[in-house]
Order: sequence, then structure tokens, then C-alpha cells
Amino acid sequence: MLVAVAITALGFLLVGLTTQLFGYRLGGTIAIPVLAVYTLKNVFMLPIFVLSTVLAYLGLRVVKQRTLLYGRDELLVAMGLGSAIPLLLLAVLGSVVPESLRSVVFIGSILPGLAAFNYHQLKPQYRLKDALAATLLYGALVGLGWLLITPALAARLGTITPPALYTATSDVAVAKSAVVPTELEPTILARPVAVGLFLLGLLCSERVRGRYGLRIGLIALPLLAIYALASKWLLVLYVLLLALSFAFLQAVHVTTLLYGRVLISLTTAFALLAAVPTVIWFPITRGLSAYFVAILAGIGAYNWHTAPRPKRKLFVPLQVGVFAAMLLLARATGRVLPRGVPQSFGLPQVAVGVVVVLGCLAVVEYYTVYQPAHDDVFAASILSGGDEP
Repeated sequence: MLVAVAITALGFLLVGLTTQLFGYRLGGTIAIPVLAVYTLKNVFMLPIFVLSTVLAYLGLRVVKQRTLLYGRDELLVAMGLGSAIPLLLLAVLGSVVPESLRSVVFIGSILPGLAAFNYHQLKPQYRLKDALAATLLYGALVGLGWLLITPALAARLGTITPPALYTATSDVAVAKSAVVPTELEPTILARPVAVGLFLLGLLCSERVRGRYGLRIGLIALPLLAIYALASKWLLVLYVLLLALSFAFLQAVHVTTLLYGRVLISLTTAFALLAAVPTVIWFPITRGLSAYFVAILAGIGAYNWHTAPRPKRKLFVPLQVGVFAAMLLLARATGRVLPRGVPQSFGLPQVAVGVVVVLGCLAVVEYYTVYQPAHDDVFAASILSGGDEP
């Protein structure tokens, strides 16, 4: 995990610096650094990413030419199109695809749509330079990872934290004979069920955003629910890193006035670095899961920060409520590991989950102030002409 964190944190910082100096998007804040780690994990991730990104880019262009979709809807369309090839690959070839590739492709399927959306937001004259900068960054990060994964470093660094890139499922570790013996991570949810849970989580996220104006993460809470079934300590890690990242973000913003992509880059890099001593302290054995939990916490802290001040108090109950619903669904359709929660699952656990969901919803509704409809405001205005014909 140390190598994955080092590569990704450095990548995030370089993305933020490049954005600040040149205004490049580099396919999104997380795309290139995470892709570099996933490529080291499995080399097939690169061609899958490139092909999926091209498909999503061309598809989004057609959609924009033939519809009036814009803004957030463009992102959702791009992510749907970009996920088509990876998910189709898993559906058709799932039985013959190695488990290491299935896990990487499944979680990494969000990256192509994200990259395609960001390139659509650039002016045409800047796209080539942006793509070249992204390619250089990707090459540098992969090269750094190749240098850091060696038999000598495996003996020193491979067991300090869970060995995400030093396992037998890591292509670069196998190629360089730098494998640290570990147990394979069992599958928690069947892939079709996980896809359905992600889609439901996405719909919940968009519903929350439309009704309350808050972003809680497109796939963060379904993924966190799956991680909770694997280990309760991953859930504790998320809560701790979310609080620390939010405090760090607030301090940086007040001190420097940085915002947008630069701020999210710094915050997510901080979350990754903060995860290392925490993972050493907690009994966490799933390195790649802890790595992704840290990224989710950094992004979550940024979403919390961007909420309007009167609505920030709604962020936590919304996350708790949606997470509780996702956890109930995940537990009902999947397996729980020895350190996961909830170990028991029956009517009492379902009742507690429903109470948590309804309680959070009640709190949010109580503190939400809805604006009157535009037609109602106009009808009550002197400009409407009142009751005159």
C-alpha cells in the first residue's frame, strides 16, 4: 500500500500544480494517478481505459449534438458510456477473467467516463496539449512505481502496510519477483449484484443532489457498504479520514484561498498520506480497499466543503442515511467476512437500519428550507397583474 499511496499522492499533487499553473484538467483529478496504480496492478487496465475513454468521448459528442443535455447530465452519460466496455467485458468473459483483473476493471470502470467528460469541457485547441501532459504524468507515475517495486523493497516495505502492489495479483510484483505472500481476498458480492447496488447508489446520489442540493458521491456509499462487509475497520478509517480531511481542507482554503481542482487534489493527497499511519495502527489487511477508502474520504471532504454553509449540517445525516440503506441491501445480497458488519442479519438488524434511514431523513427534512416555486412567486407579485383579466 505504501507504493500505491506514494504514487497516487504525488500524482494528485502534480495534477493540482498543473491545473494551477496551466489550467489543464488531465482527465480529472483522480483519473491518471489511479490509472497508474491500476496499470501496475494489471497491465490490461491501460488498453481497456483507452478504448473505453474513446468510446465515451465519441458517444458523448453524439449525445451533445442531438440533445440538450449539459452539465451534470453530461457527466452521467459519459460515465455510463465509459463503463460499457469494462462491464461488458466482465459480463461476457467473467468466468475466464482472473479475479485480480475483475476487481481492478470493476472499480476502475468509473475512470474512462470521467476522463471523457473532462476532455469535452476543454476548448478544442487545448485538448492535445492536455492529453500530452496527462500521458507524460501517467508515464512518470508508472515508471516510479516500477522502480519502487523490487525484491529488496518488498522485504522492507511490503509488510509494513497491507501489500496492495506486492501481492501475487499484481503484475509488476510478479514480473519483478517482488511478491509478498498474502491470502487472496474473497469476493463479497456477485458482480451483477454489485453493479445493481452501484446503480441504485448513483440514483440515490442524484436524487439527494436534486432535492437538497448536496453532493454525497456517485459511488462512494455503495462501495463503502461493500467495504463494511469486509471489515468494520475500513468504515472506521473512512470516518476518521473524512473528519481529518475536512479540517485540513478548511485550513488550506482559509489560509491560501485555493479552490476547485487544486483544493480537491491537495485534500485527497492528504487523505492518502494520513491513511498510512492509520492503517498501521488499525487491523486492516485489505490494502487496495484502504487505498480507495482514503480517496473516497478526500473527495467526500471536498463535497462537504462545497455545500452551502446552511446545508453543511445536512451532509452527515444524508451520508449516514444513504449508507445505512446501501448496507442493508449489500448484507441481504452478499456475504460478510469475519471482521465485517453486521455479523448477524435478521429482523432486528433490518429494523435498526430502517430506523436509522428514517431518522436521518426526518432530520434532513426538518432542517431543509424549500424555496417557493417560481410560478407561485410570480402569481403573488404585483408584476403578475393580480386578478385582472
